[in-house]
Parts: sequence; structure tokens; C-alpha cells
Amino acid sequence: MTDNEMNALTVDAVSRQLGITPRTLRYYEEVGLISPTSRTSGGHRLYDQNTMDLLKQILRLKDHLGISLQEIQEIMAAEESLKELRRTFHENGQSPDTQKLAVERYIDVLRNLIGKMNTKIENVVMMRDMYQERMERSIRFLDEMEKK
Repeated sequence: MTDNEMNALTVDAVSRQLGITPRTLRYYEEVGLISPTSRTSGGHRLYDQNTMDLLKQILRLKDHLGISLQEIQEIMAAEESLKELRRTFHENGQSPDTQKLAVERYIDVLRNLIGKMNTKIENVVMMRDMYQERMERSIRFLDEMEKK
């Protein structure tokens, strides 16, 4: 067994640790959210700690914040773009103009992410306000019923 195999986790181990099914894990692979780090000599998929951290982030976004898998893919693509822009900025020999363009693009990517998040927040707040109003009307209705 190689060092990668010794430090990596199997589908079953990842599933147990994160409380997801092996099918969910395979689906995340199918849609391109994750990739196995390596495979055993028998062809079984293995995942490293970086993939585990990524899966935890995906689950937090999906389960706690209600972000769809498509939106998660967009966030991950933006993160990858930001990483590439940072790399471009720090490359030796880049002209100030190239660095400036990288920073401007970096800002655009972040601005786009923030805009999408603000839209999602606004939609959640509108929905909450709608339910709050319904509850308040129901409480007033109940109070009126009790007065009769």
C-alpha cells in the first residue's frame, strides 16, 4: 500500500464520517464537485484530507445555507478562478499592467459572488417576512376569536 493509500479514506469511511451516503459521494463526483485523490490497486476510490475539507464545505453550503449544487459549482469555479488570478499576480516577471488586470478581474469575481449572495439573502428575507406577516395575522385572528 502506498503512502497516499495509507493516508486516504475509502468511500465508506468518508460516508460514515460525514453522514452522507456513498451514492451522494458518487453523485458529487459525477457533477464535478469532487474527484477521488487516488485509487487502490483494486480500483477503489480514495480521498485525502483536502477532499474531505472540500466535502465539509459543500455540505455546510448545501445543508446549512440552502445553496444548491449548481450554485456550489459556481462558487467553486469562482474560487478556482481567484486562485489562478492570485497565482498570475504573484508570478515573477509579470508587468504592472498584467498585475493590475489580475487584481481588477479578482475584484470582478468577488463582486459577482457577493451579488449572488446578496440576491439569495434578499430572497430568504422576503420569504421570512412573508411568513412573519402570516403568523402575525393568524395571531390577530386568534385574538379576535377569543374576544367573541
